[in-house]
Amino acid sequence: MVWSKPTIDTKFHIDTDWWESNGLSFRLYLLSQLCPECRERFPNHRETEMVDWVDPDTAEVRRADALLECLRTYCAQRQDFISPDVPLVAAAFRLLLLNDNRPMSPREMHEVIQWRPPEAILRVLTGEQIYLGILPVSEN
Repeated sequence: MVWSKPTIDTKFHIDTDWWESNGLSFRLYLLSQLCPECRERFPNHRETEMVDWVDPDTAEVRRADALLECLRTYCAQRQDFISPDVPLVAAAFRLLLLNDNRPMSPREMHEVIQWRPPEAILRVLTGEQIYLGILPVSEN
């Protein structure tokens, strides 16, 4: 594998294996990203992986991750969910969650995180320390 220095067009994602290998709980951190109202609905992150989720608009019932669906359906509607008041790495993490963890580049992230240029987003995601398991997508 040839390594190349990430650019503002390099795609990043949340590597859930990073969480496990560092002895951290992805689900516990996910719970902490919920808005206060949703945190009241879920006293803990256990037994919330797959539940019957009722779409509030269509009333369709489907199997879904309760924490992620709550985050996408309710928390993401709040103006402060991804805002300049949120640390940049947390804003990137939340954005990736809303995007179903489909890889995004700093340039694409900047479309939502408009208060920081793509170069600043790249610097945070490629610093010496890995934050929240956000890593470049392997080119293999």
